[in-house]
Amino acid sequence: MKNVVGRISTLTVCLLVLFQVSCDDNDKLEAFLDNEKPIAATGLKANDLSTESLTLEWTPATDNVGVTSYEVFKDEVSIGVNDGETTFAVTNLSPSTTYDFYVVAFDAMENASDPSETITVTTPEQADTQKPTAPSNLTSSNLTQTTVTLNWEVSTDNVEVIDYEVFQGETSIGKTNNETTMDISGLTASTEYQYYVVALDAAGNISDPSNTITITTSTAADTEAPTAPTGLSASEVTTTSLVLTWTASTDNETVESYEIFNGNTSIGTVNGTTFNVSNLDAATAYQFKVRAKDTAGNFSEFSNVAEVTTDAAAPTQTIAEIIASNGDLSTLNTVLTGFDFNLDDEEGGPFTVFAPNNAAFADFGTLPTGLALNNLIASHVAGGNYESSELVELGTVVTPTGNLTITQSGGVIMINGNVQIIVKDIKATNGVIHIIDAIITN
Repeated sequence: MKNVVGRISTLTVCLLVLFQVSCDDNDKLEAFLDNEKPIAATGLKANDLSTESLTLEWTPATDNVGVTSYEVFKDEVSIGVNDGETTFAVTNLSPSTTYDFYVVAFDAMENASDPSETITVTTPEQADTQKPTAPSNLTSSNLTQTTVTLNWEVSTDNVEVIDYEVFQGETSIGKTNNETTMDISGLTASTEYQYYVVALDAAGNISDPSNTITITTSTAADTEAPTAPTGLSASEVTTTSLVLTWTASTDNETVESYEIFNGNTSIGTVNGTTFNVSNLDAATAYQFKVRAKDTAGNFSEFSNVAEVTTDAAAPTQTIAEIIASNGDLSTLNTVLTGFDFNLDDEEGGPFTVFAPNNAAFADFGTLPTGLALNNLIASHVAGGNYESSELVELGTVVTPTGNLTITQSGGVIMINGNVQIIVKDIKATNGVIHIIDAIITN
């Protein structure tokens, strides 16, 4: 608040004068003797708000004699006094900062009003003047007689990119709602066009233009499909993967890509003529085929079908270990504990074992003992590693107690005409097991 010491000194001097001289000016005397404070200013508001300044404005205070000045306060601290004007310019503020302001009125005798209402003002953020980076790698696709699709890489900005504007020649043809692609239609066939893109931020800053591309629309709608890929084959086959290769298709325009199928299921698309297939199952047959697609979306006929069987997983157990771990061969495992057929010996093999399941032993009834049981079990073991296809091709296989005759009818493989192989080709580290449904008797 203003210092009132001067007022008191002046009042003292004036009172002495009054006692010495006559004063007949009542109005001046009334003003001199005024001790009534003004009524507070109202309607305080801020105008012309910027990051560093503003202008305060208010409705004048009233007083029984007259208001002579206003003192302005910012955050409880006086920042200046004017000569009675109802505006005050505030400077040296900071961006994004909140301030409290109020005003106090004074009359000629420096009577101070109550403070006006306090207003709270927040200065705006510092203006964003940095433009985004230019969109990059502008390319075209899906070119037809009347349409084209544009694609580009995103721009970056110190705050945020909010949109992209696309230009055809020097004419804006629209914004993309911040998407990095635009489908353009209504073009004229056999016509050359140039395109570029700019990025926009929220402050209205515009990036430099992207690269400019030139496209020429097709002379006529392309309805001609590419030729079918040929020579599809597989290589580098493992237990879980392989590589497909084929001879490229041709097209009246341009072959854009190839779609690869596992059976009737699409498993991927490539631009070249090679595709790596993974996540396959071991020892499993697959059928692959490929078709070509041109830039107009026309698909070719399918290529030849490549039939491929993945490699079998390498066995990790001996014949004896497999039999011991198979619950349906528990009776056979018990019988084998009384004899040594070297079925856990990897160096002594390979062996081909015809393994009766538990039901086969149950149907057989009482087993012989001693040498007779040994001979019975020996008739189920042959030297060599014979998968089912080899057994059928040989027709006969030799065991220590005699020959076994192998026949096949449809998908059924029989031993000696009355014993069926129900599970074939279980591979072991020292041979192969075929599970059978009856005990072989010679």
